[in-house]
Formats: sequence, C-alpha cells, structure tokens
Amino acid sequence: MAEAGDGNIKVVVRCRPLNSRELARGAKPLIRMTGNQTLLDPPEAGSQQDTKRATERKPMAFSFDKSYWSAGPRDEPGYCSQQTLYDDLGKELLDHGFAGFNACILAYGQTGTMAILQILYGPDKGIIPLTCSELFVRVDERKAADPNINFTVEVSYIEIYNEKVRDLLNPKNTGNLRVREHPSLGPYVEDLSKLMVNSYDEMMTLMDEGNKARTVAATNMNETSSRSHAVFTLLLTMKRHDSDTNLDTEKVSRISLVDLAGSERANSTGATGQRLKEGANINKSLTTLGKVISSLALASSSDTKKGKKGKAEEFVPYRDSVLTWLLKDSLGGNSKTAMIAAISPADYEETLSTLRYADQAKKIKNKAVVNEDPNAKLVRELKEELEMLRARVSGSSGEDTFDPKVPPEKQKVTYQTKDGRIKTVTKAELQEQMETSEKLMQSLNETWEQKMVRTQEVQKEREKALEELGISVEKNMVGVHTPKKIPHLVNLNEDPLMSECLIYQLKPGTTVVGRLDSNKPAAIRLSGDNILEEHCYFENTDGKVFIHCLPESVTFLNGKRMAPGQSHKLRTGFRIILGDNHVFRFNNPEEIRKQRDRATMKSNLQLSISAGDLVAAAESSPATRPESPASSIEADDVDWTFAQREAAFARLGLDPTLDSLPDDDLNRLFEKVTKAKTFREHHLKSRPESSLSQADDVWSEIGRPVPSEAATDDTSLEAPTSHYSPEPRDGTLKDVQDQLESRLDAITTEGSKEAEDLKLEKDHMEYQLRLVRTQMKRMIDARSRGETELDQLDFEPTIYTARQLRLVRKVLDRWRAHRSFSMAEVVLSKAVMMKEANVISKELGKQVTYNFTISSGGALAAPASSVDTIAGLDQFGDVSDPILRSATQPSVAVKVLDERHNAIYIWSIDRMQQQLQRMRNLTAYIDRPSYTQHFSSDEPFYDSPPPQYSFIGNALISLAPIARSLSCTYIVPVFCRYTAEAIGSCRVDIKLVNVGLPLKHANGQPSGSASRIPGLVPTGSKLSFFFTVDTVKGLSPHDFSAVHLQVRLSSLVGPNLSAEEVFPSTAVDLETSSLSELRFRRSFSIVASPKVLSHLREGYAPIEFFSAVTPTYLERMERWDEMREQNVYLPRSPESRSSSSDSQTADSPHMRRSETDFVVEQTHDVVVWVQLCELAPDGQYTPVPVLSYNALDPGSFSLHQGLQRRIIISLSSNSGRQFPWSEFTKMRIGNIRILDAKGRVQESTSSALVTLPLLQEQHIEFRPDGTGHLSGQALWDSSIHDSSLLNKVTPANQRVLLQLTWAVSIETCADPVQFSMDVAITIGTRDAKPPSKFLTFFGSTKILTKSSNLFRVKLSPPLTRSAKELWRLDTAEKYVRGEESLGVWKPRGISVVEDYLRLASMERKAADVQATRAILTTVSPRALQSDALAWRADHLIRKALELWQRRFGHHANHVLRQKAVAEESPTAKKIMVADSFDDLKLISQTKLIPRSNSASKKGYLLVLTDARSGHWEKRWCVLERPYLHMYAQSNEVEEIGIVALTAVNIEDDPLKEALLGKPFMFTLFTSSNSHALAALNLKEKQSWVAKLDPTRLPS
Repeated sequence: MAEAGDGNIKVVVRCRPLNSRELARGAKPLIRMTGNQTLLDPPEAGSQQDTKRATERKPMAFSFDKSYWSAGPRDEPGYCSQQTLYDDLGKELLDHGFAGFNACILAYGQTGTMAILQILYGPDKGIIPLTCSELFVRVDERKAADPNINFTVEVSYIEIYNEKVRDLLNPKNTGNLRVREHPSLGPYVEDLSKLMVNSYDEMMTLMDEGNKARTVAATNMNETSSRSHAVFTLLLTMKRHDSDTNLDTEKVSRISLVDLAGSERANSTGATGQRLKEGANINKSLTTLGKVISSLALASSSDTKKGKKGKAEEFVPYRDSVLTWLLKDSLGGNSKTAMIAAISPADYEETLSTLRYADQAKKIKNKAVVNEDPNAKLVRELKEELEMLRARVSGSSGEDTFDPKVPPEKQKVTYQTKDGRIKTVTKAELQEQMETSEKLMQSLNETWEQKMVRTQEVQKEREKALEELGISVEKNMVGVHTPKKIPHLVNLNEDPLMSECLIYQLKPGTTVVGRLDSNKPAAIRLSGDNILEEHCYFENTDGKVFIHCLPESVTFLNGKRMAPGQSHKLRTGFRIILGDNHVFRFNNPEEIRKQRDRATMKSNLQLSISAGDLVAAAESSPATRPESPASSIEADDVDWTFAQREAAFARLGLDPTLDSLPDDDLNRLFEKVTKAKTFREHHLKSRPESSLSQADDVWSEIGRPVPSEAATDDTSLEAPTSHYSPEPRDGTLKDVQDQLESRLDAITTEGSKEAEDLKLEKDHMEYQLRLVRTQMKRMIDARSRGETELDQLDFEPTIYTARQLRLVRKVLDRWRAHRSFSMAEVVLSKAVMMKEANVISKELGKQVTYNFTISSGGALAAPASSVDTIAGLDQFGDVSDPILRSATQPSVAVKVLDERHNAIYIWSIDRMQQQLQRMRNLTAYIDRPSYTQHFSSDEPFYDSPPPQYSFIGNALISLAPIARSLSCTYIVPVFCRYTAEAIGSCRVDIKLVNVGLPLKHANGQPSGSASRIPGLVPTGSKLSFFFTVDTVKGLSPHDFSAVHLQVRLSSLVGPNLSAEEVFPSTAVDLETSSLSELRFRRSFSIVASPKVLSHLREGYAPIEFFSAVTPTYLERMERWDEMREQNVYLPRSPESRSSSSDSQTADSPHMRRSETDFVVEQTHDVVVWVQLCELAPDGQYTPVPVLSYNALDPGSFSLHQGLQRRIIISLSSNSGRQFPWSEFTKMRIGNIRILDAKGRVQESTSSALVTLPLLQEQHIEFRPDGTGHLSGQALWDSSIHDSSLLNKVTPANQRVLLQLTWAVSIETCADPVQFSMDVAITIGTRDAKPPSKFLTFFGSTKILTKSSNLFRVKLSPPLTRSAKELWRLDTAEKYVRGEESLGVWKPRGISVVEDYLRLASMERKAADVQATRAILTTVSPRALQSDALAWRADHLIRKALELWQRRFGHHANHVLRQKAVAEESPTAKKIMVADSFDDLKLISQTKLIPRSNSASKKGYLLVLTDARSGHWEKRWCVLERPYLHMYAQSNEVEEIGIVALTAVNIEDDPLKEALLGKPFMFTLFTSSNSHALAALNLKEKQSWVAKLDPTRLPS
C-alpha cells in the first residue's frame, strides 16, 4: 500500500432538471454534456435568462473528471442516478478511508440545484446513506476475515451558520463553538461532540436528529434550500493486534462530507432583513472559499514551474472564514478530496460562476499520507528488516557455503538492497547489524510495566548508594523532603540550584563524620581537603543535639572555629563548615514547632510583652545561646555565601551584622529602630483621646454596613479623658497588639503566609480595641448619669486567630449565600402542586387563581386589615394561618387571586397542600352525591369568609432619627409586595413633642425637647411624638374602590410585645371621595428601654395599605405573572440585570430538555401479594388458604404445626421501568402479637425482627403492557422466634399478628426501599383440614390463595448540591391532567425570589437615604480655611472615591438559574462532572394505603396486554376510586393488578378503534402508564368512561 498519495482534487459536475418555477417562465436548458466535457450555451437575446455577463454569445466549454447529466428523464441513456454518483465517488472514498487516508467530499452549487441532495436524503438514497451502509458492511467483512482487527466509528455533525459553529448532535452545546488549530491535528472545533456508533441505523438516527436541528429558511429561489453549511464527519479507527510483537497498531482516517449553502445573489432571491444578512454571511464564506481555491490553484501550478514561487503566492487566506479554516486539510492538505459542483440548467449567471469555481478547484494538488502510528510503522519496518537479516545470516542457496571453522569476519555475503544496489558485507557485520536491530526491536516492544520495573531497580541502586554516604532518602517521594521530626543537616552550595539538595539525618545517639575513602566506621562520609578520617561527631540526646570537635579537625560554627575537644549545643539555623568546602545548616523541626506553639499560646492568653522582657530575652545566658552575634539570623536568609562571609569576617575580627550589610538593609534597620523609639515614646506619655464629630456619629449609629467578620455593632466612638479609664482591659489588648506588631516587623519575607496571618490578627485586634473603647465610653456616660444597667452587661473582647477568622468569614459567607437558595428550591419543587390546584379550579369554575409569592416574615408575614369584621378572630386557627403568622424570616407562600369575592390574600405552603387534598376529594367523588354532600364545594378554594380589604402594599421608613431625638419628614414610595413596583407615594411626618428624662437623669434640667441638643436618647426616657401620614398619591380608582392604612405598635417599639395593637385610619371610598382625604394622625408615648432603643436605631417601620380591589386589579395581577414568566417584563435594577444576563431572553427560546434531566418527586403505586407455603406430601411447597371475612379484611393464613414453610412476596407496579427494581435485599419477620375476639392487640415477649434467608432465584419481568413484576422467596423456620404463639394451636376467633418487612433495591434510589405490613395467621393441628368452601356462600367470606396490600412509594430528590443544578428540581414542565385549560399560564419560577430580593434591597435603601438626609440636615458644616482645603483636596477626593468603590456586605451570592447553562471553563466543567446529576440517588418513603369498600362500578373489560401481538384478555374490573382493581374472575378471588387513577385522562377515538380492530375501545392515560380497554357494548363503554373520569365533558 502506498504510504502517500499525491494528486489533484477530483471534480465532478452534475446538472439538475428544470424546476416548476423555471418551466413557468419558459426557461430553456443552457447546459450540454459530452463525455467529461460540460458546455454552457448563452441564453437567447431578450429572454429572461439573458444577463449582462452573457455578452460573448458563444458556448463555453469546461472539462472535469466526470460530467453527470440528471436533467432528463430517468430512463434516458446517460442519466446519472444517485447510485452512479456513489459508484464513482463513494466507493473510492471508502477505499481511501480503509487505507488510512483522510477523505472529503464537498457538495457545492447554487440554491435549488439539489446540492444538498447529493449527500443527504432525497427521493433516492444519497451518498451519505449509501456510504454509511457500505462502511459497516466492509467493517463486518474485515472483522470476519481477520480476528486480530477491530474497527470503531465515531461521528460528528456541525453547522456553520452566519459564521458561527453549532453542534447538531449535542443539545447542550447551544452556543457558538470556537475553532482552534493544533500544530499536528490541524484546525478543529473545541468541545465538539464525537458520538460512537455501532450500526447503520444508529448513524442514520443521529443524522436525522442533526438535520432537524439545522437552520433552514425559505427564499424565493428554493423553499427548502439550506441557509447553512453542514459538515458530517466519520472518524474510522482501525486497530490491529500483531501476535508476533504483541503490539497494537492503529490507523485513523477522517471522512468528511460537506454540504455548502446555496451560492445565491440577493437580487435574485428577494431576500431582505435577516435573510439578506444570512445571504451576505453565506456569500462571504463562499467568496473566501473562492479566494482559497484560486490561491491553491495558483500555488499548485507554480509548484510545477521551478523558480517562480513568489512570496505573495504562498499565503492562502484560510482564516478569513470559519468554513475555509475547517476545510484547510480537505482543500490543500492531508486529504483525498472530491468536489461535486451542482449546477442549474437555466441560470446562466450562477451556473457560470459555479463552473469557474470547479474549474479552478481541479488544479489544486493535495498530499495525503496514511494516518498511522509512527511507533507502529517503525516496528513494522524493523520487523521486515530483521527477517531479511536473519535470512542473510543463515545463508541461502545462492550464496557460498563456508566451513564452520572459518570466522565470520572472513565469510562474505552478497545481497541486493531495496534500491537495487549490490552490496557485499561480512557475516560479522550482518550479525552486528542484526543484534542492533533486535535490541531496538526489544526496546520498542517493551511494555510500560517492564519499563516501570527496570526504573524501580535503577532507583533502588541509586538510593542504596546515597544511603551509604549518609544522605537520607525519602521512600516513595519525589525530590528532597525535609524530615518531620529528626534533626538534620542541609547542605549549602555556591550554586543556588545545588543548595539544600542533600539531607543528613542526625538520629538518636552518636553520628560520626568521617572521610569517604577511610576504613573506619562513619555515618556521614565526606571527601575533600581537611576532612579527617574521624572529623567530628554529633550527639543527639532527647532531641537536643551537640557537636563535638575532634583534635586537628577544621570545624566552624557560626563563623567561629571550634577548639579541639570543644562541644556546643546546636539550634536551628546554625551554620557549620567542615573542612574547606562542606557548608551545612542545622535544622531541628521539634524546636521550631515548640517555638511556634509557645508564641501561639502567648497570643491566645493575651500575655503582655514589655520592653524589659525583650531586653531580658536578648541578654540570655551563654549556656543556652551561642556566643555568635549572628546566630539569630533568619534561617531562610542563610546561604553558602553568608556562611563563608561570616567565617571570613570572624577570622578578620569584624562584625558581620553591620559591616557586611548593604545600603538597603542598613536603611531598613534604621527604620525599625526609629519605629521602636517612637513606640516607646508613645508608651511613656499618655495620648489625648479624640472624639468624633456628630456627622461621624450619624454614620456610626444608623444602619451602616458592617464587615462580615463583625459580630456586634461598630459605633466607632472613642472614650474621652475622664476620672474613670478602662485601663486594664484596654492595656491587655494594647499589649497583645504590640506583640503582634513586633512579630509582624520581625518577618522580612514579603508575601509569606505568616505575615498575612499577623496582618489579619492585627486588624482584628484594632477592631476589638475600638469596641472596648466604645463600650467604656457608654459605661462612663451611664455612670455620670447615675445609670447602672450597662454595668451589669458583661462585655469581653473576643480574640480569634487568623485561621479562626478565615473560618468564621467563610461560614458566614456560605450561610448568607444560601439564604435565598432554599426558597428557590421550594418554588421549583412545588410548581406542579400549583399547576394542579389551578387546573381543578378551572374545571370546577371557581374563579380563583393561585401562584407563588414571598412572605416577608415578621409584621408583614400575613398582614390582615383591622377594619374587617373578622379581624378580631385572628387568634383562632380557623381564620388565621398559624404557620404563616409565626414566620419571622422570608418564606415561600401562595398568592390567592379570588375573582369571585374580589380579594387577594396569601396562604402558607402547608395550608395550600391541605386545601389541595380537599380539592382532589371533590374531583374524586364528583359522581358520588352521597359522598360529596359531606364536603363543602367552596371551602378548599377560598378564605372563609373572604376579607373585605386586601393588602396591596406598604411604605417603609427608618426609625433612626427618633433614636437621636430628631423630628423628620419623609416622602416614601408605596411598594406592591406582589410586583415589586412602586404603586404610589405618601408623606410621613414624625414630630417629636417631648423627651422625658428619668428623675435620676434630669439634674434640674427641663424635660422639653426645645432645650435639648439632638443626640442619643438616654435609656429609660419617655418619648412622645406625633405620627402623621398624608398626601397619598398614585393609587388608581380603577384598581381600588376603598383604601385605608394602618400602623402596628410592634413596628415602632419592636417585636417584643405581650399584645399587638393595630391603629387603622378611616377607610376612604375612592368612588365618592378623593385620595387626598386618606390621612392618619396619632400621638405615641413609649418608654425607651434598651431593646426599644436598639429597635429605633436599627429597625424599620412598615405602613400597611389595604384596599377593596376591583376585578381590573385582579386581572392585571394575573396578567403580570404571565408576562413576568414569559420575560416580557424585565426588571430594571442592576441586580436583576446581572441575574438575568445569565438566562436567555424570549428571543432565543430554550430547546426542550429530556424529562430525565429533571429531578422531581416521583410517586409509584406498588401492589404486594404475600403467600405462605407449606411442605406438602409430594415434596412441593403449596400455598396455604387465606380466609377473609369481608373486603376490609386482608385475611388470615391457615397454617399447620411442625411443617417447613416459605414466604413468597410478589410485587407489581404500573410504572414499569420508571420504577426499576432489581432484587430483594432483605426480608425480616417478627414482632409477634395476639389479636383477640374483641379486636384488642396483646403484646408478647418475642418482638425482635428476624432476618430470613433469601433464595438466590428471584424473578424480574417488565411486561409489554408497561408493568413491572418482581417476586422472591425466603425460608421461614418459626422455631427461631421462641414464641408459644407460633408453637401452639391458635384459639378460635383469634389471630396471631406478625410484622413482615422487606427491602427492595431500586436503581435510582440511594438505599433500598423499605416495606412493612402486618400478616395474620392461625395455627392449626398437623392434620387440620382447610376451611370449608361452604363458608363462601354466607356473607362476604372468601377463601384466597394470597393476601394483597397496596403501597404508595414516594421518591424525593435530596437537597440540591449546586446552584447551577437548581434547574433540575423544576416541576413546572411535569404534566398535569387538564393543564391544557390553563393556556399560557405558568407557575412563577425563581423570578419571584429575585423580585423579592430586589424589593427588600430597594425599599431599605430608600428608607436609609431618607433617614440620612433627615439627620444630616441638623448637622451644621464645619468652617474650613481656604488654604486648608487646597492641601486636603486630593485626600478628600481619594477618600470619597474609595467610599464609592467599596462594596459593603458579603460577596458570596449564588446566581439562581432556572435554565441550564454551558460551563465556561475546564475547572467549572470538571466540577460539573463531579457534581453531575446522572448519578443522583433519590430518597424513598413508603406508605401503606388502607383498604376501602366503596366500589362505584364493576364489570368485565377487555385489556390489551401485548400490543405487538394484539393480544387482549378479559378481566373483571372493580372501580374503587382512586384505584381500578383487576381480577381474573368475577368472584374477585385472584387479583391480577391495580391501576392508579391519579391524573387520569381518557381518549375515545374512533380511528384507534379502527386501527386496533376492537369496537367499543377507549384509552386510559395515567401519570405512570397507559392502558387500552374495550367494553362489551356501547352502553357499558359510556358508563365506564363517565365513572373513570367524572370531570370529562360529554362529547
């Protein structure tokens, strides 16, 4: 096989027939084909086909590789079919692909020329179907012929539309994919999906799905013309296993099938607007393609002419278009390429352009190479060469035969080389060449495991050699690692790269240092000058290391030479020089650890370090400290140069710490000395404290944001100088702060972690110091006024380490970031509940709509008007919602739009669930008047009685001015809680009348406010003020007929009230009066206790507005919800803009996602049949009879004494594979009790549950009718319970109860699903007879073979682990029966949470601005000198900019998304894979459904059990809503299955009757399955349909 293939691009031309539009205008064919030549005739003069370009009036001839005529009838000779095109191009394409070459086919032509049909679908199969079909046929043939060969096929499908690349096979890749270029792989599409296919059908399925996703738009020229380029790529990988070399070789070929968009002109297509822009982009890419083809054709032609290759001709503009960039290899690189030029027979201009395109393309030359692994290619060539050498060495008949005694050097061998030359060599040379090839072959065939073993052997030898020299080696580690506990020496070298590479451990005991070539024992062996055979030794005793210098040895310690016989204790950082060249640094990890623990302990215990302590520590005794002045140098600063210079200075008698320092170090040292001197001066004399201005006090006391690490209020006040000073506590904090500053100054390494920690701790100390000063100032002021309440408050500063501070900040940010997360979870998971409630309301015509809203909590949790006559009944549970009333934090609630009573109010989620259950009862028993008479038809849907006035909004004001004895006037907006919009405004005036001080604070001063300076209100004062609300504007009479407002006492004094009081205004009828008449004025007198003052300083007071709403307002509220969910209305705030930027707008609708992508709560009904079997005389286990006295009695098993037993449990579910059970994992029985004749249960001593051994064989079946079945058996020996109730005969009219539990493994659940039920048995004698069948003739007694029960299994998803996966909990798309009646209505999504957060932030900011403005108006500005302002202008501007740029609060906000988004980075993608919901396991919960005896209909129905074979079975059906029981016979003994009628929907379609050939047929759709049923006659059919779905309208 050729290794490379050079050749021109193969170009063929195909002409289509005239279309209907061309025939209508009388167009004539202009194309003639003769052999491989295509002739283009000019159009007739004056015809519609005549254009300016057809001026030459002569035929134009073009020659191509093939010219195909498809413009005539199919039976015409020379007609080219799709099969002909495939035979000429497709087969050659596959031949190149299986040979390992890249191959490509491009289909190009004008719009309407059937270019797309050349390779996609059409009337006949195109190239793609034929090529793919033949591909898998060849793969199967080659696999059958050679078992050592294997093929894999991958496909990808992209669309290039408007210069943007889109993946057509992966719906998640909805955005524009990026095109990149690899040096060896060439251009490629990043994140492109490559899907494995194993058959032709799989590939065609992917192709069909991709075609549906393509962007196709209609033009005047062709309504089905593609508006985009499409590239379908096959990646064929051929793997061959070579049994001789045990190697796998691989060839990879890329087969690209490219469909180019129609080359059309705007004036001929009639395209405008978006279509015109598309055409411009398409023609841009095709124009670039033409430039590339021209450049390549010119380059190919110039390559044949030597010396004429210009520099300008070498550039090919591939990157001017995405299309040409991706086709770089196909057009001018490593590919075998063919081009199909599809032309129109009647369009002269476009046909001529296409033919010129094709004519230039055929000049392009490509150089294709086999895509083979270079290593495999080398192995193959070596194998061939080795076989040839072995043949030459062994000799052949054509060569001379030598005596074996003749040496190989004298034996001559002559052979012919590959290039034909005759070569003569000796056999010795051949043997040497063969041995070299064998070694190379062996190294190439060596496996990775063999290389690892050989590497480990070399590593062990290297470690052994290093250990012999005393160098420590860490096992299984890479690089040099410092020992964690053992003292050691680290080498220092003149070359920094060689420093700290060798570690010598000083183990407990004596470590001797000796010469390398000495015979004396030594643990550390060195070489070089002045290294003795016994140089010195180290003594390690209990972690303390001493160095002992031996006689005549040259040993330096910290630059000073040690005397012979001298010993010295070593500390971390000491420098040791042995001989002339060996320099070491000593390290002791335990010593460093103890120093750090001691420093940390001092910091935590708040020990003060005075200057005297520092001096005493610096003047420590020589016994514990060496006599080297440089011994305290930081260990990180010590290197080889430092140690050598230290030794040189010591010999010269100089001070190395000063003389050797550079200028920068001297300047740094001088700064430290100056700082220490200034610090001492500040400690010697007290510094006067400063007080802040009143403007600073304003900022400190109103709601100023506090950093996330702050746990208390920072008022930023300093204590003034007085007779009482908090010196002990303040001094302790000062000492700790000084200690931290000294430690911070001691760290010279910039950017170190310890420096960052100390900086963080220092800031924390300063903050705690400010808190202490503030508290001391308050205590001093309180004492001066005679108060003692603050003295009882124990205030201690909280000191945290840097690690604790980081942990606290992380926890707080994480907690705050999740505050809206739980509400979003509730909204998404309960959406299906909201939809079901609205469906029931619509069906029953209740004129009420439900939707989500957010309850603010506190005073606005469930606001009710005090004007209503039922307001006094709020304390009773019948009227109020206790869960909502007691809520203190924001929570999800339900907004009720009551159009029947013209009211709007809210319910809690729990109350909504209760009401929904009542609604279901109404629909379930709608055809049973005897049952529905006990239900109130209106009670579940409304508040009873409905409120007269509905809460419409509130205004929020800040109470900070009252806390400062200030009167104020606000103009505040009235915000609607449902739309987060301002619907009006009002004026709030608070006029302070009197501030009455307690007697102990009066001091003879008058108590009137006129004589007081505005400031903080003292504790215990009595505040008297007028609270006025007037000038209400904006409330439209079209929306509200009567309005009033009210103020709560808890809003002014805080929530700590024994009894709430509400003060309403007079209601104003807007039809007869003006809105300006709505006023509220009341005087309040409150006592300022500490809690009240705290609320006044930091709290807000809402003013509630209530109104009798009109139908117009309710309709607008409902329409607003619909528009908000359709993104017609978008919020305008920055927060909402940032959050909505991640979501798509309505202009780009989301592709529908698979239901498996969502994780919603599932409900499955499981029928359980229990059988107890006993050993019969024939050796088989037969079921015992079950005696049931009525329909509510599950029955009692009649057992015999002393027989072996088995328990058989059979499960059935209509959910089928939606509830994928796999096996029984455990079965237990126990908790034995006795049920007497009076129905009393008596406990026994045997209450333990015993695990039963399960038989290995279990039966699992998922039937064609969509049901799933599982059965298993367990052995039961009743003697293991040691209970007399199971050993003796059961008395008459009594039963023995046992608890039977079992666990079933479900693939989608984290843990097995647990089931539990009671089983009743009666023990008889061994020869007792079974119950008589005569019992069945009396009453409702039945003799059954099994006992049945019904369980409801609820599978719930766990809490969402990521905000990006929140959308999976959305249940809004879950189908609810009858949701078609809702139209475009949708339940509110997470936008309701975003609107609430935006509203809460907006109204608080507005209140803070109003309060700040009111306080600042009372502060007189300080006079500044003109020259002083010039000096401070820069500083003030810089400070103002910093305040504006600062972000207050925490930054860990989650971006809530209701739609999935693609990941943006590899890291985020990795997290996405780790947190993928593909492996999410659900949490199960089972409930035993009680039995009922309320059958509303019984009768026979035919059930389709197998749609494939059309098999119907006749079954007895009993309707006990909400379940349909199916039995084999009318005696209702053998139960077959149960159908749950939740969300039932019935279709009665005559076409289905005709299709299935079964009269009186109807289809029953439930939430888990569908059933085809047929009645015996028309009357029975109508009766069954009416009973199964009572809400169905008669047709």
